[in-house]
Amino acid sequence: MENIENSINGFIVLDKPAGPTSHQVDSWVRDITGEKKVGHIGTLDPNVSGVLVMALGKATKLIDIVHERPKEYVAVMRFYKELQEKDIRSVFSQFTGKIYQLPPVRSAVSRELRVREIYSLDVLEIKDKLVLFKVKCESGTYIRTLCTDIGYVAGPGGQMADLRRLSTGDFTENMAHTLQDLSDAVILSKLGKPEYLNNMIIGMDFIFKNTPKIIIKKSAIKNILKGSDIFPPGIKTVLGNPRKGDRVAVYSEENELIAYGTMLVDTLNDLKAVDIDGLLVESDNGGKDNVVRSGEERKNIPVYKPGKRLHKNTEHAKERNNTGNGKKPIRNHTGFKGNNSFLRKGKNK
Repeated sequence: MENIENSINGFIVLDKPAGPTSHQVDSWVRDITGEKKVGHIGTLDPNVSGVLVMALGKATKLIDIVHERPKEYVAVMRFYKELQEKDIRSVFSQFTGKIYQLPPVRSAVSRELRVREIYSLDVLEIKDKLVLFKVKCESGTYIRTLCTDIGYVAGPGGQMADLRRLSTGDFTENMAHTLQDLSDAVILSKLGKPEYLNNMIIGMDFIFKNTPKIIIKKSAIKNILKGSDIFPPGIKTVLGNPRKGDRVAVYSEENELIAYGTMLVDTLNDLKAVDIDGLLVESDNGGKDNVVRSGEERKNIPVYKPGKRLHKNTEHAKERNNTGNGKKPIRNHTGFKGNNSFLRKGKNK
């Protein structure tokens, strides 16, 4: 990136202060950078601080992928009365693994009982009624609810007193910058020193560093940008050992991140190999093809060969030409002024 007028495509890790909402931070980042497409990954409550990953430009298409990754927090819980240390540690040990959670009344999801996994839960310090602990958990885990549930099982009850996020996936606290840091870097970039801002921006391929990779031939890129998925003839190399259903990152021979998708086969054969879920480069028609696409019905479609139909839903096309119930077209009825359509069973009554 030579200057701030160019689009920013990547991630910036911010150290969110307690006070503003995550959406307010989005707005500030948009104003500071001038980038129109900005979104955060994993909402933090206003009074919660710590790692808030910001996606800018084309990286906003990857928000859902990063949001799937585990989160790590350090928190303070307050019991309503003092307990023995051994009792506290005993209760905490019961909340590792898969647990049930009912989201809080004020939350962004429907309030239904669901299962979340706690990967680790470590008590760091106990003082009077306060417990300092660290937790690594599945995305979508509510730490406030976790504290409430621990307090209930312990007996006297309790609640969360403070919370800070340490990481979101591979984005960690030591990568974080303040909003003031970002503002200063943008000003310096406008003054001809873009290296400060460039050093803050983490490339989109960072999130695919542990993901299997499909290297495609140059001849296949144009077809992909026009909406095609990936077939074996267009693949040059497979890095890693992707299995059917695994997410894969798609790269060009020049090591440019082109797209991401879902592996459809365990071994390359005459079936479609990768279903493209999102494009991360501009297409030849002004970006109209540069959209996130998905569709379970399109998976496992065989390579087209003469004499074979490519889509199973074309087999009965002739029968679908008349979808009525045998009655005359309503355009023949007196007073009809609409388009040619047919009465259907259970419809238009």
